[in-house]
Amino acid sequence: MIKKVILLTTLLSLPINPTPLFEAAMEHQNNEQFAQAIECYEEILRSNPHNMNAYFQAGCCYLALGEKEKTLEAFMKVLEEDPLALPAKYNLAYSHKAFGNLDTAIELYKEIIAIAPDYEPAQLALGFAYITNGDFENGWQQHQRYLKRSGKNGDALRSLLEKEEVVYKRILLHPEGGLGDTLNFIRYAEVLKNMGADIMVACQKQLIPLLSRCTYIDQLIPCGSPTPAHDADATLMSLPAIFNDNADTVPQEIPYLFADPTLIKYWQQRMSDDTNFKVGICWQVDAYNDTSKIPIARRGYPLESFAVLSDLENVSFYSLQKYDGTEQLATLPAHFKLQVFENLDEKSGPFMDTAAIIKNLDLVITVDTAIAHLAGALGCNVWLLHPYATADWRWIHGRTDSYWYPTMRIFKQNKPFGYEEVLEEVKKEFRKLVTNK
Repeated sequence: MIKKVILLTTLLSLPINPTPLFEAAMEHQNNEQFAQAIECYEEILRSNPHNMNAYFQAGCCYLALGEKEKTLEAFMKVLEEDPLALPAKYNLAYSHKAFGNLDTAIELYKEIIAIAPDYEPAQLALGFAYITNGDFENGWQQHQRYLKRSGKNGDALRSLLEKEEVVYKRILLHPEGGLGDTLNFIRYAEVLKNMGADIMVACQKQLIPLLSRCTYIDQLIPCGSPTPAHDADATLMSLPAIFNDNADTVPQEIPYLFADPTLIKYWQQRMSDDTNFKVGICWQVDAYNDTSKIPIARRGYPLESFAVLSDLENVSFYSLQKYDGTEQLATLPAHFKLQVFENLDEKSGPFMDTAAIIKNLDLVITVDTAIAHLAGALGCNVWLLHPYATADWRWIHGRTDSYWYPTMRIFKQNKPFGYEEVLEEVKKEFRKLVTNK
């Protein structure tokens, strides 16, 4: 299953004949300097009102800034000039999806497919739009086209499941996507194990220490290593489609990931003097492990924006951030006290200390990254700070809960870079949580 539909500057493009001003605009756009890029495009359009490339790229920038009317107007302008400009129709559909108009987006994707059945981005996007809208039946049916064409349909596994012949069969599961995707969908290994299969998992090397604690996995293999003989295989991200799951049927045997009890006790002792309500925060996606292709700024919060929580009484904050984003610690406001543990996960292995710390916390507040899936899979309370634009297909549009993680609550930006608004809502709900605790 492919990752999210690509957003903003990497949306499908019309052919471009660059001029120096257009090249300057594109450079601004690629650097996420959207206001400056728009100024350039508007200057181009003043001298050449029929430059559809400028309208098209301006539409992408307006979308980045959450300017709904201007976004839709720009792509419609291109389509008025050329009704068969499918990249513009595709981006118009995506824009409607981003602004929460799922039904309109679905109809536009259908229109594209009616014109050009082999326009694969629209075929793929239509399936995810259905699922994001809560229509799993049409979503998985549509998505099967991608799975078949990419060789990820898991035909052998589907056959075993249909014939109820999974018992004693050797099933190989392998990752598709980032670390968080593996943590999200590894739950299906337990489903297959409970059906009597022998489970082999090829996974990212970083996850071997954590996944080695899962008794439902018979053999772990680092990605890139030779794989043993098996009766069927599937990518982890294809399993929801193979099982034809919906919001009511996805496996919810939580927890399905487990921290090391020795490390849990160790961190409990390290934190024993803290009698406050303990909150762990993760504020930025790790670019090294992120596979969404969405600009990192779109999936992170500035650390300083969390300072609005600093006046909460009897609360302690702990950093769960690794690698990218830790440089922001140097500019953290002095009044926001954040406990940072040095060399986290260095000795015990990736995610191992982190998992044990999370088990000693009362709440995790995190952006949409692997920490969200780790906390949810451990069965811990987690508040997900979802970025602006429509929900990832895993977080159904309009819902603040998660059918994947019963202990998760979702807070979504209503405008680009609307960090303060979301964290003010978090603060209000946090006070309710502590009062009721």
